[in-house]
Amino acid sequence: MIEELDVVKLKDGTEVTILEIFDSEPKYCCQRSDDDEIVFINSQDVSEITYKCKST
Repeated sequence: MIEELDVVKLKDGTEVTILEIFDSEPKYCCQRSDDDEIVFINSQDVSEITYKCKST
């Protein structure tokens, strides 16, 4: 399950950090790692979770 502050790789190879999760599509508000742009993505755009943020 994807949570806030996780880093995911999109199908186009871009890595983004999840900033906010919504109940409907577009599901995630993210910040791109390559240019810091804020983007909204759908759940089907995610290829894999590359870093799982561990809460303390």
